[in-house]
Amino acid sequence: MTGKDHMPSRIDALLLSVLAYAGIASVGTGVMLSGVFFITREALGFSDGRNLLLGLVVQLPYIPAALLSGPLCMRLGAQRVLLLTVLGMTLACAALATMPPVWMWWWLAPMYNAFAGMQWPIVESYIASGRHGRDMRRAIGLFNITWAATIAPGLWLISLAHGRPQVTFIVLAIIHAGTFVLVRAWPIQPRTHDADAARQHTGEAYPNLLRASRVLLPSGYVLIYMLGPLLPGIWDRLGVDAALAPTLASTWIIVRVGVFALMFWFPGWHGKWWILGVGATLLCGGTVLTLLEIAVWSGVLGLALLGFGQGMIYYAALYYGMAVEHAAVDSGGRHEAIIGVGYILGPTLGLAGEQLAIGTAATGGALLMTGLVSTVGASLAMHFYLNALRARAALRPPRA
Repeated sequence: MTGKDHMPSRIDALLLSVLAYAGIASVGTGVMLSGVFFITREALGFSDGRNLLLGLVVQLPYIPAALLSGPLCMRLGAQRVLLLTVLGMTLACAALATMPPVWMWWWLAPMYNAFAGMQWPIVESYIASGRHGRDMRRAIGLFNITWAATIAPGLWLISLAHGRPQVTFIVLAIIHAGTFVLVRAWPIQPRTHDADAARQHTGEAYPNLLRASRVLLPSGYVLIYMLGPLLPGIWDRLGVDAALAPTLASTWIIVRVGVFALMFWFPGWHGKWWILGVGATLLCGGTVLTLLEIAVWSGVLGLALLGFGQGMIYYAALYYGMAVEHAAVDSGGRHEAIIGVGYILGPTLGLAGEQLAIGTAATGGALLMTGLVSTVGASLAMHFYLNALRARAALRPPRA
């Protein structure tokens, strides 16, 4: 099946509006989840350890916020809840633009991330609800490409505003406020999703593929958000200029966009297990190569491999979740909460690794944690793969 077969004949106005929102919101994600550590290192003098601790504190509200999203939407309406999250993110960015005292960063950055965690399940439901089969695959593909493509500009913004971090937060406050206009035009709730129609487009292996991908997904985010707070120090030790470092750090994000595009255009991976195995291998290998701090080129290559592997796993997890769980806000909430596990465990294990690495290289403990996380994730995913094999064998008719 060619890429042209999957291009939409038209994109309805609501989908176009939701895609625009996702693109704008992801600029903020690029700054607040990946780029803020460059600002705190340069403007506030944070060490690797303090950045890891900030990364942990920032991520703590993400899981409860994502899980709370569905119940709130049932009571208040998805559109109203999303408008509240937009207001919260706008105010947090406006406050950070004043370059407040250090103690306020420990409150404002987590506040921003709580609202961010609440918004994404809602956006994902507006993207997929009411769509099935090819139409849903197309919408999810466009969504993945859109949000992933606009995370990197958030890091580029930090590079462009180097020495003036308040400019970064002013821009974020303005663009978040601008999304009010988009959301006001959306229906109160996403479209209804026909469960019977959805089952017609769900393969027998999908439930186990969903479980396996949801094991590997947080494993990937553990590695990414253990590595993220360490990247400013890695680039510094490799002699990279502080103004260029955030741009280099966006390598994995840029590569992930390309992976999302490939998976959108060539859907032969649907229902296949190899996509998860290859993704997990690239993710682990890329993390290790970056942490070894061999040279600038190896760091960039490692991030590229990491981005390729993480993109494969993320796309599969979101697709199988929306297909199996009928595109509900609660499904998006579970997807984001699982990501949140990685957000929290990443800096936590990084801090633990830093203690193990006393007297050795700064990233030595992180290398040990990478091996631990990869082993656990691969073992659990293999369990679900074997479950799928047993289920398939049970369906085969007995030989005469």
